[in-house]
Amino acid sequence: MSSRTLVISFHRSGLHWLRHAAEFFGGIRTPGRATHLIAEGPILFDRTHDITRPNRSCPFIGLRDAGGKEIYQRVGLLLRNPYDTFVSHYLLRKDLRFKRALADFETYALNIAGFESLVEAEREVFHFEGFASDESGTMNMLGFFGVVPNGSTDFNALVASSKAWYREHQGLFDKSARPELKPRQREAIRKMLAGKLGASFSKYLGRYH
Repeated sequence: MSSRTLVISFHRSGLHWLRHAAEFFGGIRTPGRATHLIAEGPILFDRTHDITRPNRSCPFIGLRDAGGKEIYQRVGLLLRNPYDTFVSHYLLRKDLRFKRALADFETYALNIAGFESLVEAEREVFHFEGFASDESGTMNMLGFFGVVPNGSTDFNALVASSKAWYREHQGLFDKSARPELKPRQREAIRKMLAGKLGASFSKYLGRYH
């Protein structure tokens, strides 16, 4: 790709699916600590879970250079229902106390605010529910990132490959044991996000409230 591209996505928001689909259909490496299907070659995009910190897994240092100029010409934001994200990352994977997890979860809002602040880049928001294991949503997303299938377009094969990779590297969880947020916890998350995002809250997260 001629333009420099960034994916912003908080934990458990679909980055693994995007990486696997891009490598499965496009045959080009994507960045991350764990290899999916392609181990060598140029990377398709930079990526970050936290726009406030450099990423050791790829060249990401921030949204702007030292002079304030935007670094990326194309930026995609992956968003998942914030309550599902919170449960999946903090309560299911990390098992953190709620108060500490809520403070850390401010990064979710900061990512959105940073994305919204970009004025020169071509931008697109992709909602987890609209692309994860969904063929049309996945192909639309891949198109934004410039992925042109160079081999198989068998979507069922992609799903099977992705599930096998995830099972091997991340393991499976008993859905019946999945924690649930209490009403006061959901309200605390909503209040934090609304406070951090202001008018952008409804624009990006209104569908979840």
